[in-house]
Amino acid sequence: MNRLIDLIIKQSKYVLISVILISIPFGYFYTKQRFSNHVDIYFNQDDPDLIAYRKFQEIYGNEEQVVIVFKDRDIFTKKNIEIIRMISNEIKDIKGIQRLFSITEAEESIGIEDTISFTKIIPEDGLDKQKLNSARQRVLDNKLLVHNLISIDGTTTAIIIEIESTEDSKSKRELLKNIKNCANNIAGDSFDLRFSGPPYVEDSINALSERDYIIFTPIILLIIFSIIALMLKKISLSILCQLNLGLIGIWAIGFFTLCNESMNMVTTIIAPVLLAISVADAIHLLSHYREMHVIKGNDYTTSVTNAAKSIWLPCLFTSLTTGIGFLSFITATVRPVKIVGIFTSIGIMMAFFMTFTFLPSTLILFKRRFEKNNSNETNHRMMSTSSKQLMDPPSRESLFTNILLKFGGFTITNYKAIIVFFVLILIIAVIGITRLRFETNIDTYLPDGNKIKSDIKFIEENLGGNIPHVILVKAKSEEFDFTHPHSLKLIEEIQNDLMRDIKHFSISFSIADYFKEIHRAFNNNKEEYYRIPEKQIDIIDYYELADIEVLDRIISPDYREARISFQSKGSSNIIAKRNYKFVNNYMKRKTGENYSYNFTGLSPLSLNIADNLQTSQIKSFLYAFVFIFFMMFFVCRNAKLTIISMIPNLFPIILTLGIMGWLNIPLDVTTIMIASVTIGIAVDDTIHYLIWFIRNGSSGMDNRSSILKTYKDVGKPIVITTLVLILGFFVLVLGSIKPTQAFGTLTALSMCFALIGDLFFLPALIIIFKPRFKKKD
Repeated sequence: MNRLIDLIIKQSKYVLISVILISIPFGYFYTKQRFSNHVDIYFNQDDPDLIAYRKFQEIYGNEEQVVIVFKDRDIFTKKNIEIIRMISNEIKDIKGIQRLFSITEAEESIGIEDTISFTKIIPEDGLDKQKLNSARQRVLDNKLLVHNLISIDGTTTAIIIEIESTEDSKSKRELLKNIKNCANNIAGDSFDLRFSGPPYVEDSINALSERDYIIFTPIILLIIFSIIALMLKKISLSILCQLNLGLIGIWAIGFFTLCNESMNMVTTIIAPVLLAISVADAIHLLSHYREMHVIKGNDYTTSVTNAAKSIWLPCLFTSLTTGIGFLSFITATVRPVKIVGIFTSIGIMMAFFMTFTFLPSTLILFKRRFEKNNSNETNHRMMSTSSKQLMDPPSRESLFTNILLKFGGFTITNYKAIIVFFVLILIIAVIGITRLRFETNIDTYLPDGNKIKSDIKFIEENLGGNIPHVILVKAKSEEFDFTHPHSLKLIEEIQNDLMRDIKHFSISFSIADYFKEIHRAFNNNKEEYYRIPEKQIDIIDYYELADIEVLDRIISPDYREARISFQSKGSSNIIAKRNYKFVNNYMKRKTGENYSYNFTGLSPLSLNIADNLQTSQIKSFLYAFVFIFFMMFFVCRNAKLTIISMIPNLFPIILTLGIMGWLNIPLDVTTIMIASVTIGIAVDDTIHYLIWFIRNGSSGMDNRSSILKTYKDVGKPIVITTLVLILGFFVLVLGSIKPTQAFGTLTALSMCFALIGDLFFLPALIIIFKPRFKKKD
């Protein structure tokens, strides 16, 4: 590596040109980023749950439903009905619309001799008061419409729109915009229309993700620029660091896009997190270069060369450990988490490469510019130092270093009390960890005050839930297919029992409901015939007479599988899991040996994400811990010191997770990454600390003297890089999506705890356990 650094210094012009040329294609792909937050992104393409969901969509159609809702004292006025009809007719003609359901489109079945006619419940013309009152009564008496398209009091109505499924977020956004504009233009000031449904939630998350992505990067770069300018007291070095970070971002995100990956509310953290992490190597390189050239007055080229040679090893180890922390997410079963891990770890190694190629070659190539500025500062420093020495020869150490040395002295003196304090804090945190919960309800991710979120709440309060749940019941033989009365009665019983026992279910619909409606119509609309036909021949006839578009949504072509659809209000994962456990136990008993069943749809997929998150967290953290442990052993070459070094790095993780438990902050698609991210990053400062501590100890110093010397050698860069990380992660608080805000806040907090652990807990443990080193000759 030292020879490579010499080559980079010698061939600085060609190195810089090569970096710029490689940056051009990455820059092109950087501009081609796209955003998608569809449920599919959370699963691998071969995931059995996703495969089952897609098969369900192929048979029964997709669940991409948009809901438009409004409320009035009486929906059944001529003006209101005309507006609903106009909105329905206009939206049906928009490209990308599959089906539309509204009370003006709703049909009722009417028996005419040996056939059934389907006519619209609300007539299309001649809407006088008598016809409106008659239509109102028929709509509110229709069990298939109440709570679905109309509230039981007739004051709230919904227009349900099925759109074509697409992974192109831009075309979907345009379609949703057209639907909203069309409806609002027709309604005018008459109504406050409410818009909801998974597509609108997804689009809102997409828009917020894009907004966050745009603001995160420049703010982090500004923070980094300011901190480095204050630390190095040189604007030119701050600009150089910014250029380095800019190239790192272009390479990493360009490569991400080149691999056909899309941004989402999880992967938007890659760029800001990478920039905050990557600046650490640059800070160490530039601060050591400045120490050697400006403060000690060494030759410029020698200072650049020696700075790179003295810190490449600890920077390599910190890059590897941080990369391993993120790469451990490759075991995650939630795909965006896996993608964050893979591409952030690749970006970290790109950052290491860039720091030791672009920075040294630029410093050498523009030697005159940097050397001129440094010469002025060196002369000024020498004059200031000479004057101070003549007047009063105080300690030469800076105020910052003196404060760090006082911290070191305090730790050495009070190490026992410090250990006791940290142990007590850890015990309280462990109790908090037992209170942790998981949450994957995407509606809760939207910020308070978000229009879509408030519309969802309005719809739940006035009409019912709009979260879909699907149970597929399959007959194992033709003898039990859904042309038989006993099979349809089974469906009816399942619906009735679950609607009674699951309080969150507000709507249900199945082939049993549809055929009860047809059976009543076929028997002169007599209410006593609103039941399942007793004869198979009648059911077969109804299949022939029924609306094919309705049948396609509720029964498979071979009549062997029936769909039961439920709608529910939003609930926490705890309640949803409890409900699904109840349903699962019930279905096992109810279906027996002749039928099988399956849950599918968006809601079960969301719960599967929660289970996957729990598995992912444990696996990724264990992998990260084991790999980092071996990496630390390679750094320390001492088993006792390796074990000691891992304790302060577990401290910030345990404390942060404990705080989450005590404050009831859930683990979700982003906060799940905190443990592995923290151990991967926190260990960086530990590595720098221990490498200098080992160097000092190997030179003959005792442990206490080595600790104080280490504070002086590397304390300032450690504090500065941690401060950058804290502020870098804290920028995510400015995000719009709650998981991103929580991830930023908690990870920033973890970085703060990690610094405290390295400055106080680690040296206290070293004093207690007294690791020994081979002395250098």
